[in-house]
Amino acid sequence: MNLETITTTAALEEFCQAISKDAFITVDTEFMRESTYWPKLCLIQVAGEHTSALIDPLAKGIDMIPFWHILDNPKILKIFHAARQ
Repeated sequence: MNLETITTTAALEEFCQAISKDAFITVDTEFMRESTYWPKLCLIQVAGEHTSALIDPLAKGIDMIPFWHILDNPKILKIFHAARQ
């Protein structure tokens, strides 16, 4: 399984299309907490059944909506690491 780094909306849409038919995905997030009142989401690590990616939500111009749709899809089981984050 290759680990792709996603920094554009087009790449995110393609990745989300690939995992949209998976029965489950795994998700891990990384936050920056230094000198911020609220934690800032800095990295999302996602793996589906056949593909995986590092999503950079801070990449200039990236629209995260395709990934939010994946998280909202009740047909895909989501397995989170440290879900309280």
